[in-house]
Amino acid sequence: MHKITFLFFFLLIPLVVLAQGNMPWQTPDIVKINKLPARATSISYPDLKLARQADRDASPFKRSLNGAWRFFWTASPDLAPDGFYKKDYNDETWDNIPVPSNWELQGYGKPWQRLTPEIWKDIQISFPHIPEDYNPTGSYRKVVSLPETWENKQITLHIGAASSAFRVWVNSQFVGYSEDNRLPAEFDITSYLRQGDNLIALQVLQWSDGSYIEDQDHWRMSGITREVYLEASPQVQIYDFAVRTELDDTFTDAQLQIRPEIKNYASKDISNYVIEAYLYDADNTAVLDSPFTLPVAKLLNEYHPQIGNRPFENLMDRTIRNPKKWSAEDPNLYTLVLALRDEEGKLVEARSTRIGFREIDTQDGQFRVNGIPVLLYGVNRHDWDATMGKAVTKEAMRRDVELMKKLNVNASRSSHYPNPPYWYELCDEYGIYVMDEANIESHGLGSLPSNSPDWHTAFMERGIRMVERDKNYPSIVSWSLGNEAGFGPNHAAISAWIKEFDPTRPVHYEGAQNIYGYRWPSPEPKDRVYTDIISRMYRLTEDMVALATQTGDNRPIIWCEYAHSQGNSTGDLAGYWEAIRKYHRLVGGFVWDWRDQLITKPSGDGKTLWKFGTDYNQAHDDLLPIQKGLISADGKIKSGGWQAKYVWQRAEFIPDNLEEGEITLKNWFSRTNLDRFNLKWEITEDGKIIAEALTIAPSIQPGGSGAVKLKLPSVERKAGKHYYLNLSLLLKQDELWAEKGYSIAHQQFSLGHIPAKDMEAREATLSMVKDATKWVVKSGDTEFSINSKTGYLNRMTYEGIPLISGPLKPNFWRALTDNDLASGLLERQGFWKQITDGLELEHMESYPYWNGIVVKTQYSTADATLRLEQTCTFVENNTLQIHFRMIPSEDLPDIPRIGMETSIPNSYNRMEWLGRGPWETYADKRSGALIARYSANVEDDFTYYVRPQESSNKTDVHWVTLTNQDHLGLKIESMDQPINFSAKPFSQKQLELATRIEELGFSDKIFLHIDHKQMGVGGDNTWSMDAAPHKEFRIPAKVYDYSFKIQVAK
Repeated sequence: MHKITFLFFFLLIPLVVLAQGNMPWQTPDIVKINKLPARATSISYPDLKLARQADRDASPFKRSLNGAWRFFWTASPDLAPDGFYKKDYNDETWDNIPVPSNWELQGYGKPWQRLTPEIWKDIQISFPHIPEDYNPTGSYRKVVSLPETWENKQITLHIGAASSAFRVWVNSQFVGYSEDNRLPAEFDITSYLRQGDNLIALQVLQWSDGSYIEDQDHWRMSGITREVYLEASPQVQIYDFAVRTELDDTFTDAQLQIRPEIKNYASKDISNYVIEAYLYDADNTAVLDSPFTLPVAKLLNEYHPQIGNRPFENLMDRTIRNPKKWSAEDPNLYTLVLALRDEEGKLVEARSTRIGFREIDTQDGQFRVNGIPVLLYGVNRHDWDATMGKAVTKEAMRRDVELMKKLNVNASRSSHYPNPPYWYELCDEYGIYVMDEANIESHGLGSLPSNSPDWHTAFMERGIRMVERDKNYPSIVSWSLGNEAGFGPNHAAISAWIKEFDPTRPVHYEGAQNIYGYRWPSPEPKDRVYTDIISRMYRLTEDMVALATQTGDNRPIIWCEYAHSQGNSTGDLAGYWEAIRKYHRLVGGFVWDWRDQLITKPSGDGKTLWKFGTDYNQAHDDLLPIQKGLISADGKIKSGGWQAKYVWQRAEFIPDNLEEGEITLKNWFSRTNLDRFNLKWEITEDGKIIAEALTIAPSIQPGGSGAVKLKLPSVERKAGKHYYLNLSLLLKQDELWAEKGYSIAHQQFSLGHIPAKDMEAREATLSMVKDATKWVVKSGDTEFSINSKTGYLNRMTYEGIPLISGPLKPNFWRALTDNDLASGLLERQGFWKQITDGLELEHMESYPYWNGIVVKTQYSTADATLRLEQTCTFVENNTLQIHFRMIPSEDLPDIPRIGMETSIPNSYNRMEWLGRGPWETYADKRSGALIARYSANVEDDFTYYVRPQESSNKTDVHWVTLTNQDHLGLKIESMDQPINFSAKPFSQKQLELATRIEELGFSDKIFLHIDHKQMGVGGDNTWSMDAAPHKEFRIPAKVYDYSFKIQVAK
């Protein structure tokens, strides 16, 4: 009687709230009405054969409701059409909208890039209230009919995700309400359905009280963003099941444990029903001679002790002898099929899931999978598609996971909310470790919600429902309590529940360190005991090393976010990994982040425009484009992604005696022997392969090293040529994510360079003519013109055809990157921006030199803080040799770049170079790019960032040519050491003045930068001095010399 009274009171609460005028989306402790309990993702099948396929879409008991829905948008729920949810409502004037989708990308309302409280400040709304007059609302309608085979079935409506809250009606009757815009909501709609057509209506609200704890630093978009479907199940059904795989002490045999949950909607006696468990390997071969069973009566009558909890394995368990284990390196999966049979042995239904045998622990301060320490080469991943927003397709998710594998990523943090089930299934299949994160982020509100009892229900629901849905995925190796939401009793409560419900995975939460007055690093870590991993974001390597070497705590330590890849960034990733591989408690991290979150919009001229917050009338000082990915918004690998692939490669090539072909090969894999790959070597001469061989890589155990003797041929080195040894590990066979021959690791070593012989001295054949404005040097058909007022080379022609059309002058500045802006480069190093304009020509002279003519110029600033010396030597063969020396005062700030700039006609747009490539490289982002011979069109080679900035640089360049369609042009060649080089369709001034790429206009010129050095791009973060490149990648003020030559290419 007491239980019945309590249940009635609980169901009455939402009705009381509604009667008082507070809608559920305005009441933090009401997060659902009539929503079914969360459960593992599965579907009912009519037979075992279909269940073994584990393809939910193939079940006749799943009916997709994706596709066109009738749709009407209003600025608030009060303005929504009255009675729109009724069957007799006429929606002929409504639009169609695709489901899933974000309605902002379908032409309704606008997306927001700002944080939620910042948006609401504009309309004077503060915590815990939400807007009433402006709360964009989408009304959805869809008519569906059910198959006859679904008669007498229990029908569940599954809404994969809707943002941020919604109500649902079926056939004019209110069914329920749900919050949490990143987890599914399911409703039992059996009693609301009728034969024939049935109307399903939803009303989705952009804002709810839940928006305060969904305040991720990302786009604010609304709509039904994940799949919608109906499921038909028997009235007696396997509603849910949990699976664990416990390995023995030697990590050999496994105990397969299953805990099913039965629902009996028929209210009949099911005590003689039986649940059977079948297990199949990857070849669909039965692992067990016969299924193991559980009488349903045992489940119904399970004993709950007064002291302690019921043992998980008390129901269904079976020892599996030496199963193939699951890990990211060997993602071995099995198919588990559960069958429910009635008292006569007739199959009632079957359900299935993929499982993996694996065990996670954090012993000895390490993160271990199946007893073996694992490093997490991870990325933070938002659900994002450049055209579909948060409604990411299965095909796009598969492309994501394949690119991750190709870039040596082995871990993904579901930042900052649970992902669609299909993502976890892909991670199971391909081998990606997942940190599954609850949809809790209060950001600017900090710990306020976590300390409020009013928000306890919302916190618990989000944590519990995530774990309940995702509990069976082997790829999920950690639960995270959310992101940037402070810490308080509500977080502690979630952690306590998770630890008791699922002791097989560690709990993570970076906010657990967020204690008032916390001084970092403290003498001993003060992270709450509720978490099993010490987590930090954007801390410098030296800080993390200090933390890892303290003795008061033995938990593993991780960067949950690091290497902020905003704009031209991702510098010195290697520095992090030198520390991670050295200190055993540092177990890896998750780069911020995986993909640029830009919106694509086709322009009228067929080009693609990239949109971000300011394109939607959102004036905000720090509203930079959400361009922080290792891959672009349209899925292309960026330079930071290629560099990450190199840093994260699991094989290290260490030179011992290259002349004898002797190297040491280090294996950084956790479980994989290197003999699983082929080893390839090749010797190149100026980028051309002159010798190569392919062999099976030697047997080197995980974590081990081995000496390798390569059978390299003797190579006759020619003067003026550059020789390199390239080593790579290649896939020996096709993998799910790449074809045979794909390189998973590489390294390049120089085999030396013999300088070209100087030309023999002979009588000069050059001439010089001087007048009041210029000095002209002629060498055959080539003419060089020097401005006698500035001393700069102004023009170079061949047979009267212009090759250089702008002054060749010093340059010490660059168009500021996002990291430069954040670190205050202009304030600290702005001296160098206009310094060229302040140089005074102090001396200019010319004189003959054995086979040429020399022009020497000297410059100085008015205060003599900087002096420059330039020597131009004009020699035969249409060649100009330039030697450049700068002599700065030692008290000057670091120098952004040291070099020269000029321009050439835009017809010379065919670029070929011997240097690092093909992508852009910088001092701290170059080691992954091979020195080879590359070619590209100048415009195609340009790296576009939504906010224009420095880009497209090439390091370690020996020579570069820029030619026209007639193969005529310029050749620029390094002399004493390689140069940095870039050729761009836009000037540095254009890049500096433009706020976005659409403002850049093409001209009749190509702009060249011929540099001795350029500082790195940095990227520890993008909001403080730490955004600057590390010290070793800066350019201190001191004396520098460099030389290069310019000649005609034909």
